[in-house]
Amino acid sequence: MIPLLAPFFTGPLRPFGERLSIAAQTAQPPLSTAALDHSWADACLVQLAQALNCDDRRALAAAWFRDYTLAVLPGALVAATLHRRSLPFDDPALEWEGAPDGRLARLVLADDGTPATATLPRLLSPLLARHLPQVVAAFASAARVSPRLLWCTGGVAAAGVARQLGAHPTLAAAQRAEVVAWSSNAVSADGFSNPFHGAFRPGAEPGLPGVAAVRRICCLNHRLPGEGYCGTCPLVADARTRARLSGAQTAPARATAATASPP
Repeated sequence: MIPLLAPFFTGPLRPFGERLSIAAQTAQPPLSTAALDHSWADACLVQLAQALNCDDRRALAAAWFRDYTLAVLPGALVAATLHRRSLPFDDPALEWEGAPDGRLARLVLADDGTPATATLPRLLSPLLARHLPQVVAAFASAARVSPRLLWCTGGVAAAGVARQLGAHPTLAAAQRAEVVAWSSNAVSADGFSNPFHGAFRPGAEPGLPGVAAVRRICCLNHRLPGEGYCGTCPLVADARTRARLSGAQTAPARATAATASPP
């Protein structure tokens, strides 16, 4: 874990910070960021397929990217929000270390950045505008899947990360508002895009009173062994809607039939 972030990622939050480190902490042989291409993504998917005993590459790619989002985004958000630092995800010295199942074991950054007077979207741009698009392109190619599926699947995870961070007691009101604004807008006031935005259907975003959250695109989690449909699945939501409409349409017919029946 990056020492700067350790005070935040304690207790149950520790798993969300422990896969980021800086170069001074490790002497392990790395996989260079230059290798984050189709061949690298293909190798990750092969390992994950073997670990999960599944050959559905689209579902595997979505699961891999969801896990990757949860590994890298929390640390980047905390560094930017609490410490006004931009972690150097775009530095050529970045090193990627894989786990036996093909997922990320550790991402080694050159350093923990330097304090900067900048907006949250600008501080996040090395991750969101440069590193993650490279990762998405590699997995979209290797799995022959739409980048939109990956961004949406990661975006649902990112929305949860933003909500948890925004509710953390260490954040001041202005910092909390900054996180909410970043999560709620596709493009910031200073022109930086949030590729995770739009993961949910309009009007069905998390937190709306009386409205169940529904993601735009199914994450295909139900295609993985031992898994089922998630709570925000659009397939489940659409099936429920069809069932309600069908019930509403047949009710008048049943009432008419009952009225017309002879006594």
